[in-house]
Amino acid sequence: MSLESIPVSSIMTKKVIVQTDNQNIQAISNTMYENNIGNVLIVRNDAAQDSVKQDKAVDIITERDIVRIVGSFDPTLYHFPVRELMSKSIISITPTCSLKDAMETMQTKNIRRLPILEADGKLVGIITSRDIFKLIIKNQDTVSTFINSNLVPLSGEFYERFTQYWSDDILHKTR
Repeated sequence: MSLESIPVSSIMTKKVIVQTDNQNIQAISNTMYENNIGNVLIVRNDAAQDSVKQDKAVDIITERDIVRIVGSFDPTLYHFPVRELMSKSIISITPTCSLKDAMETMQTKNIRRLPILEADGKLVGIITSRDIFKLIIKNQDTVSTFINSNLVPLSGEFYERFTQYWSDDILHKTR
């Protein structure tokens, strides 16, 4: 099983938690807390009213983003709608992209999550580096392919996250 032959659609999470861009950081944080997740995809407020456009993602807010905002020590930011704090550019891939494509994008952009969008912008899922790591670890062939490929530099952050995940997985199984 090669990483180039596995489409992201086969392992993506299809139930994606979204919030509208008029919500503030506290509401977004609360959504993350209630759902035990590390990110929320943001859709346009006007899109939420239109069922056809409801799943059009415009950005993603992660735990790291919230720490950056809270760490700025500017309490007025807590009440701003997230649309005023977002980068307004979403990095995504399509459902037909391969795991290799997802890994390359994550490595290049130094991100851990990728929304999966159809060509028309409709949100269909999300894939995380952990999703990829789980699949790689389950199959010895993919572990060999991953480690022996030049896809991810052995000193890169993506590879370091993989080795940490693998170590945690092994320790979890031995306990």
